[in-house]
Amino acid sequence: MIDSAATEASADVLAADPGRVYRELEVLLASSPPVQNRTFPLPASAMYLRLEAANEHCRRVEEYTGLLDNVLALYREDAGVRAFFGLASNAERLVDATPAERDRVVVARIDGYLDATTQGVRFLENNTDAPAGALFTPRINALVDEVQRRSGYHRPDTAAFSFDDDTAFARFLIGHGVSQGLPAEGVRIAVLQPEGAASVESVELVSQLNALGADAFLADPRSVQVGSTGVRFARRPADLCWNKVNTGPWSALVETDEDLVDTWCRALRHDGFVHVNPMGSRYVTESKLSLAMVQEPGLAGHFNDEQRRLVASVLPWSRRLGGGCAQSEGNGAVAKRPAQELVLKAPYDIRGEGVTVGRTVDAHAWAAAVARGLKENHLVQEYVPPLAFPVLTADGTFQPMSVSLDSFVWGGRFAGFGAKAGTGARVNVFQGGRKLAVRVVQEPPS
Repeated sequence: MIDSAATEASADVLAADPGRVYRELEVLLASSPPVQNRTFPLPASAMYLRLEAANEHCRRVEEYTGLLDNVLALYREDAGVRAFFGLASNAERLVDATPAERDRVVVARIDGYLDATTQGVRFLENNTDAPAGALFTPRINALVDEVQRRSGYHRPDTAAFSFDDDTAFARFLIGHGVSQGLPAEGVRIAVLQPEGAASVESVELVSQLNALGADAFLADPRSVQVGSTGVRFARRPADLCWNKVNTGPWSALVETDEDLVDTWCRALRHDGFVHVNPMGSRYVTESKLSLAMVQEPGLAGHFNDEQRRLVASVLPWSRRLGGGCAQSEGNGAVAKRPAQELVLKAPYDIRGEGVTVGRTVDAHAWAAAVARGLKENHLVQEYVPPLAFPVLTADGTFQPMSVSLDSFVWGGRFAGFGAKAGTGARVNVFQGGRKLAVRVVQEPPS
């Protein structure tokens, strides 16, 4: 997947005068719009991918997203699938309130690692609730391109996958509304964030939407109202909302209030209101248990041979813990396999806080995580060793860092790559990591 020639050529140019590189980066950051919700050291280097491998990856990501759409349909149709996820009653009500014809993963970021052993991509989780980075990732790509150009490196021409237009996501949201029957001009868009806690990226998105002709605003999900004239937030009408509250915080804000759940159910049923993403993608495919559901032997009959081959090629072994079945594969694995081979994940988490990597904790902490996972039906997943990639740091040296390779999907189509790099066990900006630009290299004709 990695283009070694482009990686080495870039490294040679940047290493020749790293001081100049970072001076150029500081100048550009100071004069550019924001690229971060949380401050992290932005590398001036990039991950370079081969075009042929990127094309194959794109195909798999789109097929996998289609599989997730199938999971949403199965959740409505099959009692066994519904029971597998074990959602709370108010969560089930919200999922069921969305019209079935809208059950589709509209916006996603599928996060994965480049396996250090095979260099193949393994998908580790589905961010199908409120994935970050749709606006900032293109800005980072464009900024790093410019830093490298100013430093003397002109990467080979790319035929596709540039992902450097920071208005693309705002235009997608407006276009999605049009596809659902909303007006192209003056569409009223609420970007949901808790009052007083909006992320920088959400504020920037509202500004872009307004510049594109929408009537966009930030709104707290607790301020929703439904009346004869439609859906409002604090009395301000909305035709579409981009729900930027992750599922865990959303549950804490909304699910515990029966009256608020009732109001949200009415809003979701309203013909003139589009909620992005649908509640099924927020509660079902967002759940880490979805990676186990598509591998569960007892549910294998829901998928055809081609789908099962896809799952085997992109997902690590994953099973559900708990469920009242002491003999289940997940429960057996944590009892018999060494912690070094496993990772435990809460169904919903943000910032990697619900993830326990077995090889990084002592026996006591692992036992506690297993006990909690058995009680709360967490995911147990085979550990995937991440590829180490050389990342230029502010001191002018290249440091090998574990890297993720993330895939943005909008409307079922691959939109672009993102990546994170770090030296910790969890490659996450909130765990000491950093974002990394990804560029796809046009291979020369043979």
